[in-house]
Amino acid sequence: MMTATTNDTNNSLFNENIKNKFLDIQTEGTRPSYERIFKITQKTESNLNKDINLFSKDELESVLYSFKANNRNTIESYARIISSYLHWSVREGLIGKNILEDYKPDDFEKFLKNEEKYLTEKEIRRYEDQCANYQDAVIIRLLFNGVGGKQLSEIRNLTKNDIFKDRKQIRLVNTLKYDEHGFPERYTERYMNVDDRTLDLIEGALNQKVYIKRNGFINQTDNNNIRKHTDLIINNYVVRPSLTKTEMFNAPADKFVVYRRIQMLSDIFDLELTAKFIQRSGMVYHANELLSDNLQLSLDEIKIIADRFNVKSYHNLKGFLNTETIRETYPIQNTKEEGIG
Repeated sequence: MMTATTNDTNNSLFNENIKNKFLDIQTEGTRPSYERIFKITQKTESNLNKDINLFSKDELESVLYSFKANNRNTIESYARIISSYLHWSVREGLIGKNILEDYKPDDFEKFLKNEEKYLTEKEIRRYEDQCANYQDAVIIRLLFNGVGGKQLSEIRNLTKNDIFKDRKQIRLVNTLKYDEHGFPERYTERYMNVDDRTLDLIEGALNQKVYIKRNGFINQTDNNNIRKHTDLIINNYVVRPSLTKTEMFNAPADKFVVYRRIQMLSDIFDLELTAKFIQRSGMVYHANELLSDNLQLSLDEIKIIADRFNVKSYHNLKGFLNTETIRETYPIQNTKEEGIG
């Protein structure tokens, strides 16, 4: 058995020589992920003054809880890294057993912990109303409704021809591979039912011709010569970039156009706003719509939400789609007044 060789909490890795011996056999692509986990576990190892491969089951589980993972894929990947190290330690004769080898995928669900405070539909609507541009408000609304896709391509590919106002439906194209001009070469498509507010914001974005910079908060120079708006490219896309010499006129907007606008709104509203956070807030809203009284959200209902948000593994949603999170976001007495209507 191995004993700890150092208790210096300033070291980036506990038992650095042993850890590096293990890291040296990893591929160039995986080594950074493994090293990052060891840097996180270093604090606990130092506190206990022993390498993580000597941890008891309870001590290992305390480490897994400390990751505060939001979905099962994340906690499983962290556990696999630690398990890989334990397995290597067994092979090297450093320990007798890999405690994590008997854990099944479902066993990791108990380590999920969600501390995010989600935005209600009413709060989302308030932020949309504060947007100076329909072009920005529509991004928030689409994400909240479950539109996304790879690199947010479902938002970027949305055109005037994909809007079916008469049946309150939109067609979504998720690009899997782009051609040299930025158009979908390989893609999937689906249809989504939407409400009147979404359709109104889409129409506003389609009709918008100029884009107000930084939601109207521009730091002017002494000469007051900074232009407060830019001209938008005019084409059939809902979300469009500003007119520059480098933009293609009839191609979908670059992914960074959407990400920059979300980041700008995050700065303006002083809010940790990301595409994933808006989508998770939307999932909680739709879960609340499916949940009745204090009953637990059923597996079938979680699958319905996963399908709407195009999430392949519904297991990833269990960490936050639960009665506790839903009722914390939508207390029963406020359920009706928080809804869309």
